[in-house]
Amino acid sequence: MDSLDGVLRLFGLIFGWPLGVFRRWLDRQPHRNPSQISRLERFGRLMLGAFLTLCILIPLGWLIFK
Repeated sequence: MDSLDGVLRLFGLIFGWPLGVFRRWLDRQPHRNPSQISRLERFGRLMLGAFLTLCILIPLGWLIFK
């Protein structure tokens, strides 16, 4: 059990800090209605969401189907 706890703590340190920095950056961005942003910004948000989703699903799929 101690090794699992250590692995989870390491995982939290590796991924928690960048996610916290990203969350704080995102909180500082102005809140705008989606109709007020350009097509390029909407495309950028879509690509960011797709990239983050793939960053989670690909390693998860690798762990499950390994």
